[in-house]
Amino acid sequence: MAAINENSVRESKPFLLFRQTSEVGLECSIDLTKLFPDEKDRNKFQNNFKKFCESQPTICKIIQDCESDLIYQSEQLIPSKKDKRPPGLFVFGNPATHSINNGMFFSSEGKNGGEHRFWKSILPTAGIDDLNLKDIREEGERNQQRLRALLELNYKAPIRIGLCVLISFPSAASGDYSGIQGVKRLFGSKAMAELVKYENERVLSVIKEFLAPNGAVFTFHSDAWSGLKRYQDSVYDISKAMAGRLEGRVAEMPEIRLFGLPPTRLSGPAGEVLNKFLSEIERDGSGKKTSV
Repeated sequence: MAAINENSVRESKPFLLFRQTSEVGLECSIDLTKLFPDEKDRNKFQNNFKKFCESQPTICKIIQDCESDLIYQSEQLIPSKKDKRPPGLFVFGNPATHSINNGMFFSSEGKNGGEHRFWKSILPTAGIDDLNLKDIREEGERNQQRLRALLELNYKAPIRIGLCVLISFPSAASGDYSGIQGVKRLFGSKAMAELVKYENERVLSVIKEFLAPNGAVFTFHSDAWSGLKRYQDSVYDISKAMAGRLEGRVAEMPEIRLFGLPPTRLSGPAGEVLNKFLSEIERDGSGKKTSV
């Protein structure tokens, strides 16, 4: 038997790998030697990465920097339980480091660990009240109760909710390296463009598995809308998103509806537009607000 050439094996291996490690945990690995084949570019990334870690110490708990592979923790919550409601996938930008550390999307907001605006404002404005647990003061208890409710489908809504991020790499909620722009600053535009290709494939695989044949995608970030829409659908425009006029279909999966919403930082408009789109789904007869 011929010996296995390790170099050829590495070449055939995708440079972004991921696996679900828990109900909400996603472990990811980036092959830095393939993402940055030029050693100078790789050294530049390492220098940026050092600054990135210095700016947000909590990142060390969820990121392991190896010589050739960057291994980190992310988040994805796709319930396996089903009911008669059509599935709906919420796609956000990228995860916050503290939410990953706490084991739940939008685990808290502010220095005192209060309820995040997504649960406290956006969903209630859209008519989904059961996942707002602001009266529970302890953050860990809130997160665990909300996780169980999402997995057991124990909430009133016209859809079964799944949660996903467009970019799996985490960043702090504020500062020089916050949000997707902070991740772009870390990796650089060229490497980021390559990463986005693989990230889109990951999200599309979730859509295919969770949403087919009658689900819908709700994007809360401009890059998510742009990366998932068909060519003929509208380009992202914040005024259209605010007015609830970004509607289309997922590229290569036209049976899946795609909605573009304002970002979560604009909690009032985001909730109102989400309510509009959920009402459309109900009017179409594809879902009912039923108690589960």
